[in-house]
Amino acid sequence: MTAAYAAIDFGTSNSAVFVGDQAQGQLVALEQGKPTMPTAVFFNAEERSIVFGRQAISEYQAAYPGRLMRSLKSLLGSELMRETTLINGKAVAYKDILAHFLTHLKQTAEQQCGQELQQLVLGRPVFFVDDDPVRDADAQSTLAEIAKSVGYTDVQFQYEPIAAALDYESQLKRETLVLVADI
Repeated sequence: MTAAYAAIDFGTSNSAVFVGDQAQGQLVALEQGKPTMPTAVFFNAEERSIVFGRQAISEYQAAYPGRLMRSLKSLLGSELMRETTLINGKAVAYKDILAHFLTHLKQTAEQQCGQELQQLVLGRPVFFVDDDPVRDADAQSTLAEIAKSVGYTDVQFQYEPIAAALDYESQLKRETLVLVADI
């Protein structure tokens, strides 16, 4: 499939990737043929590897030595994004952890569509950080910076409820009134 862009739903719990162009598109099978994967990263200390999604959770549950990180999106807009954390004896920036995850999503999408992806639409909550517009703007700019650091040159954002409404609208056969909520 030829794809002009990727769209990522970088979720707190789960993530998904869509690749497409103006005429067509599809969800990417991220792991085990599934279009979604847990937003999880496991730094396996024994094998000195980084794994993602269900495999990350599985290795953690199997008691491999290492560090599991989940809910990565919740770091955005927090002071932690300027900090490091200890992983396998080394200080690693939280931005780099998010970059590992976005790199994995990008590489998986590129393998499936057979081309490099440079345009990205990222879903974002209406507020990354409630009642703090400065931290909210910082969260979006940090996520854009990370996306550019992994190879996207054109990064746009779409509010998640609007993205859901646009998808629903594309399937309608007649005018209708609906309520769209992002919970």
